[in-house]
Amino acid sequence: MNLRSNTLLAMVVFYRTSLDMVRSLSIRSSPFLASRTMTTSSTGSLRPTFTATNSFQFSEPLFSSSSTVTTISRGMTTTTTTTNSNTKSSTTSPCFVGTTPTPFDDGTSPYQITTPIYYVNDKPHIGHAYTSLACDVLARYMRLSGRDVFFLSGTDEHGQKVEESAGKKGIPPQQFADEVSAQFSSLLDLLNISNDKFIRTTDEEHKKSVQHFWNKLIENDAIYLGSYEGWYSVRDECYYAESELIDGKAPTGSDVEWMAKEPSYFFKLSEYEDRLMKLYEQCPD
Repeated sequence: MNLRSNTLLAMVVFYRTSLDMVRSLSIRSSPFLASRTMTTSSTGSLRPTFTATNSFQFSEPLFSSSSTVTTISRGMTTTTTTTNSNTKSSTTSPCFVGTTPTPFDDGTSPYQITTPIYYVNDKPHIGHAYTSLACDVLARYMRLSGRDVFFLSGTDEHGQKVEESAGKKGIPPQQFADEVSAQFSSLLDLLNISNDKFIRTTDEEHKKSVQHFWNKLIENDAIYLGSYEGWYSVRDECYYAESELIDGKAPTGSDVEWMAKEPSYFFKLSEYEDRLMKLYEQCPD
């Protein structure tokens, strides 16, 4: 079995395990009983389709010889399975809305989750598939628990590593980022990841948001222009002190180069010292 086959097999096994995990979690006891009606409209895929009444249905046609449709309505979950011989079987169980509260989550509020915003210096690999699937499990579990979910994924398109990778291919950085970002988007489609949005840091709306944030920092005199110098690793995107170098390289083994007085903006953290110390004393946890 070649590497591609092994990779695909690993994805399938993890995918099936994730689905079983969602099913087991979605019916566990919770203090929040369903009070909303949830009806369905199937799209023939594992991505749930929501209506104006915050209702959904999902079906499971992938990797299976049978078709499974789950309907959540009036506090009950009904699962109907149809085999290839058109034999149907249904099971019904109580449905709970919400998840167990924690000190950081009340169990009912809208739930936001994001994959890493993947760096586009190279094509995606099995690690990107793993983190995407792990987030997808949580997003699907929260939806099955009746919570409103916003699930984000996307690509981070900046930095010297991207510039260098584009240079090695002899193409402009933006063209290189476009090609690699498309591969990440295709990976999510291949794995049927249920993200609500795919963001790119080169999107115009993202640029406008960053510019707005930057201008707010300027207006509030929260940053200042200084300079940085030291041993810099392009691969690690990190400065290292002389004492941290090992045989002339970064602790990670990457090459370093001396950067002399590079202009950099800094956040005025010291101006918030008293307020932060007071906050830490008031909220030691």
